[in-house]
Amino acid sequence: MTINNSSHPIAVALLGTGYIADYHAKALRGLPQVSVKAVCDLNNRLAKQFSERHGIPKFYTDLADMLSSESLDVVHILTPPNIHYKTASQVLAAGVDVFIEKPLCSRLSDCQSLRQQADEVGRRIGVSHNFLYFPAYEKLVSDIRDGRLGKIDQIDIVWNKELGQLQGGPFGSWMLQGPKNILFEVAPHSFAHLVHLIGLPDSISVEARDRIELPRGLEFYRKWEVQGWQGNTSIRLRFSFIEGYSEHYVQVRGSNASAFVDFENNLYVCEAHTPNMLDVDRFLRVLNIAKASTIQAASTLSNFLLTTAKLSKVGEPFQHSITRTVESFYQTRQEKLDERINANTGEAAVALAEWVARTVQLPEPANIATPISEVVPPLRPSNVLVLGGTGFIGQALVHKLHEAGHGVRLLCRDPNSCPADLRNLGIELAKGDFNVPESIAAALDGIEYFYHLARGSGQNWNDYYNSDVKPTHELAKLCLSHGVKRLFYTSSIAIYYAGSRETTITEATRPHSGILRVAPYARAKAENEQLLMQMHREQGLPVVIFRPGIVLGPGGNPRHLGVANWPYKSVCQLWGNGNNKLPIVLVEDVADALVKAIDVPGIEGESYNLASQPCITANDYLNELEAVSGLKFSRVEGSPLKDYLQGLVKWAVKSVGRDPNVAFPSYADSEGRSFRAVFSFSKAQQQLGWHPIQDRQVLIDKGIRQPVAEFIGTTQV
Repeated sequence: MTINNSSHPIAVALLGTGYIADYHAKALRGLPQVSVKAVCDLNNRLAKQFSERHGIPKFYTDLADMLSSESLDVVHILTPPNIHYKTASQVLAAGVDVFIEKPLCSRLSDCQSLRQQADEVGRRIGVSHNFLYFPAYEKLVSDIRDGRLGKIDQIDIVWNKELGQLQGGPFGSWMLQGPKNILFEVAPHSFAHLVHLIGLPDSISVEARDRIELPRGLEFYRKWEVQGWQGNTSIRLRFSFIEGYSEHYVQVRGSNASAFVDFENNLYVCEAHTPNMLDVDRFLRVLNIAKASTIQAASTLSNFLLTTAKLSKVGEPFQHSITRTVESFYQTRQEKLDERINANTGEAAVALAEWVARTVQLPEPANIATPISEVVPPLRPSNVLVLGGTGFIGQALVHKLHEAGHGVRLLCRDPNSCPADLRNLGIELAKGDFNVPESIAAALDGIEYFYHLARGSGQNWNDYYNSDVKPTHELAKLCLSHGVKRLFYTSSIAIYYAGSRETTITEATRPHSGILRVAPYARAKAENEQLLMQMHREQGLPVVIFRPGIVLGPGGNPRHLGVANWPYKSVCQLWGNGNNKLPIVLVEDVADALVKAIDVPGIEGESYNLASQPCITANDYLNELEAVSGLKFSRVEGSPLKDYLQGLVKWAVKSVGRDPNVAFPSYADSEGRSFRAVFSFSKAQQQLGWHPIQDRQVLIDKGIRQPVAEFIGTTQV
């Protein structure tokens, strides 16, 4: 079946640049008769960054502008669920088809209105439920419909995955604004499986547990269970969003066989009896499970390697499923859409979400988030502006500045998401974005001291350059034009090579080129330092630079990447043997150094390493973490040579695939993370009068035991 009957390419645009947009863009790239013409996002920087990354000709910040400027056939709606109806309706009204990332809408009535509108204007609606095209799931559907499983007795659908936003936000996302919103954001994955397999149930009961409080008086329930019946078939859906071993599966028990789809491992197993005697039957069934698992695991790994080398287009399982979902829409949009992507299935999933929301018995929220307009006016006139003040170090800094009697203005993208303990200080909150110079300029009135703790992000150096280096340059120019007395910039010890035991690292130590070549974050920090110091020499920019070490303390994530690499929550890969003493520093001491620097004269153009006296190794740290948490981690000793050789293999595979972002590995980067070198902090002591906590037991209590107890929710200290 062809995707397009005409000779002209299908003109497509993407609305929204969240993480799912990358998957859609990659899927569309493989369709020869599809041409992605434009991308639209309210954030100009993100839209531009996304268009450059995927080679899309145009980017917009206004949907109406894009629809009037481009001649489009399809728009992919990749926005939060609460605006699916508004945006999709606007697209349909322009005579363009829509392909909507689940759910179809956040209200059943909107789903129905949207379908009616599509029928009236003769346009198509497709819905992307991301897991319905997994090959493992398709095998289950085939076995059910072929009768191999017999009469279906039970269906269990489980989604046990940590929701990262619960730890660090953003807390302004729609998903977290009400305790039932998760039923329309994540749960539709599972609801779609149920309605696709057997339709809507006859009856349900719902229970939500494990309530937690989020900033701004928001609340969230981390565990949900839905039980129901369709005829004599029992149904059970479970959702858990806590930290733990990830599970995502569908299990179906029938009169003839039992089947299991493991989406995490891309595995399908169907257990059925053989014609043999009981003990032989058991042996053969277990053998068949092992054989099927081995074959499917090998296939998944080989597909990943071949795709990375651009020798296959299959990709990793999630990307493969989305690619096939998108491909199905374009194959059938001019005829009858596949049942997995049509509006009927999408509407049924939303209907089930509303049913669950009506059924669950939840108390009314105890607190109501206070809009920023109702916050008590600041206690003092603001003379200090903090960018990045809602982060780990930033929050400690704001508290220290407030204690020191400074009037603090905090610049943040969403002031309503500012943590309550900061808002209660009586500081001034200003709406602004690091990447929008105009918003920073608007916040500089009356400011004498500017703390720059923000950082960029991205998938490659170009992203970091545009999201970190360029805006830092603009910020520095604004400081000059507004007469800011001092700009404080927080860099990182990540720029240093710390792999030699004979080396003592001081502020005079140069950044290591081998590290900067492979680490975009470290390179951005080094580039910013160089830029700011050049502006200091040539234009008199009053800048002071700080390079904190491994920062620990309350509010920090105990799985610190400076201590070890954490590929999984239960696995830590040490940087070396884990017996070298680390450049640890408490977050309160970092904040103290930053505040002290306000009152020290003549330090413009200086830089300071911030670390305490080394006395704790990575193994010491992990021992304490295990003791407090009661957990046992798989501790793997690192080898710079092994890391380097693995990097060479990855580089070779990606080079074959012509990955433009691949960098030749650096042995210095692998070895430097071991922290064999010693960091000197004497300059900060002498010039700032800074005296960080050095008592080993206090460092352990405040830097490890207290944050671990907070993080895991235990009272043990």
